[in-house]
Parts: sequence; C-alpha cells; structure tokens
Amino acid sequence: MKKGNIVFGLLFAISLFLIGGFSLDQFGFHSDLIGIVGTLLLIMAYLGLNWTKLKSGDHRTRVTTTWVVALLIIVIILNIIEVTLA
Repeated sequence: MKKGNIVFGLLFAISLFLIGGFSLDQFGFHSDLIGIVGTLLLIMAYLGLNWTKLKSGDHRTRVTTTWVVALLIIVIILNIIEVTLA
C-alpha cells in the first residue's frame, strides 16, 4: 500500500470526525470552526485519493469531484453566513 494512500485515508478519517461538529436543532443547521476545517480536510483527502484519475482526465471522476467540492463549499458558505448573522 502506498504511503500517500495511508496519509489521505487518515486525513479522510480525521475529517469525518471533525465534521461531527455539525449539528441540527430546532433552529436549523449549525457548525463551528472545527466543522468547517473538517469539511476542508475532506475536500483535500478526496482530491488526494483521486489525484491520478484527475490528472489522467477521467470524466466521471472530474464530474464527481466538481459536485463534491461545490456542495461542500456551499456548506462552508452557509455556515459563514450563519455565523455573521447570529
């Protein structure tokens, strides 16, 4: 197993743990800085694990990566808006 796969796998696991900072309550969706950092780490881990496919130009991986990154960036933007309005 490659060293890079182990590193990105651990980064992925840590990001899932940090994303646990997101919570739902009666007022909506809330997060803190740890949840946002976890989301950014998740993006980095996903890009790292699929870097060779992205470099080779695999269309399916490119589309999936675009959707994952776009959705996670929307989550980050919504959390920043929530913090500024609160």
